[in-house]
Amino acid sequence: MNRVLKPLKRTTLLVAFTVLATVASAHQDRILSVHPGGVIPELPPAYAATRLRVAFSEGDAGALQQLTLVSSGRETSIQPCLLRLVPKGSFHQLSLAGSWYHDESLLPHYVQVRFLDSPSQRGWSAPGVYFLFSLRDASLLSVTQIVPGQATGLHQDIRLSNGCPA
Repeated sequence: MNRVLKPLKRTTLLVAFTVLATVASAHQDRILSVHPGGVIPELPPAYAATRLRVAFSEGDAGALQQLTLVSSGRETSIQPCLLRLVPKGSFHQLSLAGSWYHDESLLPHYVQVRFLDSPSQRGWSAPGVYFLFSLRDASLLSVTQIVPGQATGLHQDIRLSNGCPA
């Protein structure tokens, strides 16, 4: 009986450590908002100076003309060739999320700016264009376009060459 219990205890311990390690490394994005002047009030004090500037032509119904993140004393402006991926009139489908409570060896603290295709579709896999910026240096980490698919959208990472889609 002791021979049976030892492997069972080992297996139980292994499963327990795996679960704990997974929970410890998991993080959740926080929903963020943009206030006048580009202030993102939900960010922690270390990133309180971060600003997001978004501008559309023809008011809110037009094409995206500017997307700029200023963070940690640095600034990144998205080039017009990349802004064209965002559908006209996406102002009302703009949403933000971010994370700064995770291990930065895997991914720097970040803010994700999402322009969804439709206000009726929500969630982390809703069709649209997603810009991921580092809060550490304002660099653009990735651009993803999610196109309508089966149960979830089809994720297409946009490869960049000199700041434009390759």
